[in-house]
Amino acid sequence: MFTKFIIISTFLMVVFSNTVMADIAIVGNPDENVGDLTAANVRKLFLGERQSFPSGLHATPINHAAGSPDRKKFFSLVLSMGESNHNRHWKRKRSTSISNSPIEVNSYDELLEEIFSTSGAIGYIDASNVDGRVKVLLIIKDYGGV
Repeated sequence: MFTKFIIISTFLMVVFSNTVMADIAIVGNPDENVGDLTAANVRKLFLGERQSFPSGLHATPINHAAGSPDRKKFFSLVLSMGESNHNRHWKRKRSTSISNSPIEVNSYDELLEEIFSTSGAIGYIDASNVDGRVKVLLIIKDYGGV
């Protein structure tokens, strides 16, 4: 009986140790006031349904490159869609309006630098990778579903 318990416990530890629950930080320029930000506001900004922060400051959303783990997690937790739905959304949006899709960057450093140097920039990053170049505007909790 005890051996069975050890085997099951070990199996569960291995399975759940591979589940990384890293929160996503929504980040912006440290010198700007964007007002009170919610996940719903962020979703609207990244889907082009809103062009400015609650404070009135014009927003410039910045995405990670397609396929990045942070992008997949952000799309799931905040946008509630996958890559193909996101692409369809922007294709449809560009054909019916003048909205520009978010800027894309290839690395954490590029994202942090772009936000630091661009007025109204907003992006997302694994919370453990935030540094002094940006201000955390909102934390999106990952409870292990992504």
